[in-house]
This record gives sequence, structure tokens and C-alpha cells, in this order.
Amino acid sequence: MYDFEPREVMRFIKRHKVKRAAIQLPAGLRPHLPEIKGTFEEAGAEALILADSCYGACDLADVKAKQLGCDALVHYGHSDMGLRTSLPTLYVEARMVTDPLRAVEKALPELNFKRLGLATTVQHIGFLPKIAKLLRSRGIKPLVGKPGIRAKYPGQILGCDWGAVKSVSDEVDGFLYIGTGRFHPLGVSLATGKDVMMANPLAGDYEMLTSSAGDFLSWRRAMVSRATACERFGILVSVKPGQARFKLAARLVDDFKRAGLTAHMLVLDEISPEKLDDFKLEAFVCAACPRIPIDDAERFSQPILTPFEARSMLGKGRFEPYQLDEVQPSDF
Repeated sequence: MYDFEPREVMRFIKRHKVKRAAIQLPAGLRPHLPEIKGTFEEAGAEALILADSCYGACDLADVKAKQLGCDALVHYGHSDMGLRTSLPTLYVEARMVTDPLRAVEKALPELNFKRLGLATTVQHIGFLPKIAKLLRSRGIKPLVGKPGIRAKYPGQILGCDWGAVKSVSDEVDGFLYIGTGRFHPLGVSLATGKDVMMANPLAGDYEMLTSSAGDFLSWRRAMVSRATACERFGILVSVKPGQARFKLAARLVDDFKRAGLTAHMLVLDEISPEKLDDFKLEAFVCAACPRIPIDDAERFSQPILTPFEARSMLGKGRFEPYQLDEVQPSDF
């Protein structure tokens, strides 16, 4: 199902004369540990498995690996977003080998677009040229946007970087998203205001996303309304290398204080409601990973906002047009 690039891993180990390597795996790849670890054993390198969180390339564990006496870090499942590391680091993107063309062909009769933007995550990025060729053969003009500040490839989107779709939004009638789950295609719709066809390579099916964005906005507006009744806020920031948005968090604390509200900056590694309950705060604003207020909102008993939503609540901007939280260099 995945390409774990064993030859590249072995070359990396030999090139850097690695004796002990730290392996970092996202949850979805952990069942494949025996296959992954076998490459290190074959190369004669000790493999140390880091079992803490691995949510993205923003969640690098290079410092921990160095503390544990490792010579290198091999990070699986994500592409390099340009963060500096304290020891040699290899990104194994673990691209999926499942061809998405079957799902795309099923969706084509439902596509009423003459100009179609293409978007996906790194796992399927290698199939975009093949999909573009198929679309051209059916009289549809494909457009693939330039990568944003954190993405590596044209057409690649991240939960914190929608630059690839925003760059071609004005030139297309809609988007085709290749992948699984609803978070990314919903993000494409919100970032561009366009309809999005989702083609799922694993299930071999498709779905048009048109109305969910409205449901999403109603949900988030209700979250802001709940927070408006609160007076004591926690501004959450993470020490993960790509999520340590301390400048953004400091600006938010100042904004809340100017509004006559209480705000405390809370610094964590992994943000979870269990670690925050003892502070007895009424609401939170997440200045760490942009996905936390969306994906994990139901885990919190208190309202949890994005920085954009917090500014809207404080009267520093309008709620619509809605803006997704995207990481910017000025946040750090």
C-alpha cells in the first residue's frame, strides 16, 4: 500500500554512517513497523522507535533523537517543510501505490467543470500528472497550483497551508481532491469558495462537496458565540518545532487584555483537554496546529477558537468571508 523507499533509507544510513537511527511514525503507519524496521536491520543500524506524537513535519523529534544518542532521524509519512534540524534527517513520504484513476473516472460524468484545479496530500502527489492527462483527454483543462510556504510540491495542500489551491482559485470552475477524509477537501472549499469533488483512491468512489461548508460555518459561528460569554481564556501554543507560534500567541494575549478579558499563554508539547482542565479556564484559542480547534473540538468541554475566530469575536474583523488558520512566518 505504501512505498517506504528502503533503498533511499539504506543509502541515507550509509552516507551518514548511522549507527543508531530514530524512527518517527504517524499513527496510520505504525502497523507497518516490522517492514520499516527491517530496512534498518539490513543496513546494520540500530533503530530506536519514538512512540510519541507524529502529526506532521511540524512535529519533528530531532532534538529528542539527539538526546537519546541517535546519529540521525528518519521521519515517515510527511514531506520536508524546511525546518532546521539538529542532526541529519530523512523524510520518507510513504506515498501510496494505489492508483486513484478508477475513482476519478467514476467521478468524471458528474464533473461539470471545464477548468479544474487539482489538489491532494503528499501520499498521492505522484499521480497528479496522470490524472491531468486523463482530464485533458476528456476535454477538461487541469490546473495545478504552485506550492504554498510549507508545501513541497505543486498541488500539495496541508492543514496549515492552502496556497496551492488559492493560487489557481480565480482560474478554475471547481476542484478535484484526491485522498481520503473530509478535512482537506472542506479546507479547499473554504479557502477558495469553490465546489470540490472528492475522489477516494482506497474506496474507489467519489463525492461532491457543496453544502458541508455551510454546515461548518454554522458550527464555527456557534463556537464563537459560546466563547463570547466567557471572560477567562487560555492561549495555547506548542513547543513542537513547526507549531511554536509564540509571537502569534503573544499578540492574542495582548488583544484579549485590551478587550478587558483575562488571557494566559499556556505552553504544551501535545495539546489535549486533560492537560488543561486544572486551569479552570472558560475558553481557549489555539495558536499551535490549525487542525486542533477543528478536528479535536468535540474533545473539549470549553469552546476552542482559531486565531481568526478570536479576532472576529473581539471585533477586530468580520466572521465572513471565513478564513482558515494558516501558519505564517510572522507567527514565530
